[in-house]
Amino acid sequence: MNFKNLAVLLFGWFSLSIVLQALQAGNQVGVPSQPHFVTISFTAAVMQTAEAQREFSALKNHFASRQTGLQALSQDVESLRKLLSDDTVRMTDADRAAKETTLASKEKELQREEEDYRTDSESASQQAFQKVAQKVYSFLEGYAHQHNYSLVVERGTEATPVVWYASEEADITDALVKAYNVIEADSAPGAGSRPGGASAVTDSRLRQKESHQP
Repeated sequence: MNFKNLAVLLFGWFSLSIVLQALQAGNQVGVPSQPHFVTISFTAAVMQTAEAQREFSALKNHFASRQTGLQALSQDVESLRKLLSDDTVRMTDADRAAKETTLASKEKELQREEEDYRTDSESASQQAFQKVAQKVYSFLEGYAHQHNYSLVVERGTEATPVVWYASEEADITDALVKAYNVIEADSAPGAGSRPGGASAVTDSRLRQKESHQP
C-alpha cells in the first residue's frame, strides 16, 4: 500500500471516529435525533384531514339523489331486458315492439345519465381536493420551516413508491394531519369566541403535540 492510499484510509477512519463520537455525545446529553430530510404522502395527508372528510361527505350527500335515480333506472332497464329475453312470456308483436322501443330509450337515457353523473362527480371531487390541498400545502411550508426541515420529499404509496426507502421516523404524514386539524378546527367559525381566542388555543395544542412530532 503506498503512502497516498494509506493517508486516505487513515483520514476515513479518523472522520468516522469523529462522527461516532459526536453521535455518542448527542445521545449522552439527551439530544433527540432530528431528521432534516423528511417524507410525506401528500395525497393521503390531504384526504385524512377532517376538512377533506367533511368536503367529501357533503359531496356524497349532494349526489345521493342522482345515484338513487341511476340505480332505479338501471333496474328498469334490467327488468325490461329479462322480460324480452324470457321465451315463456307471451306477448303480441305490438307489445314486444313497444317494449323494445322503451328499452332502447331507457338504455340511452341510462348511458347519458351515467356519463353526466361521472363527469359531474369527478369534477366536484377534484375541486374539493384542490381546495383542501392548496391549504394543506401552504400549511406544510410553515410546518417545515417551524421544524427546520431542509427537504420534504413525496413518499408515494406502497404500490407506487417515490422514495425506495425511508424510515418511519422520517414520515411526517400523520403528524402534519394532526397539526393541520388543530389549526383548521380553531379557525372554524365560532372558535375565536372561546376564552383566549383561536390563536391561543392553537398555540397551546401545538405545544402539547410538539414532543410527539418528528
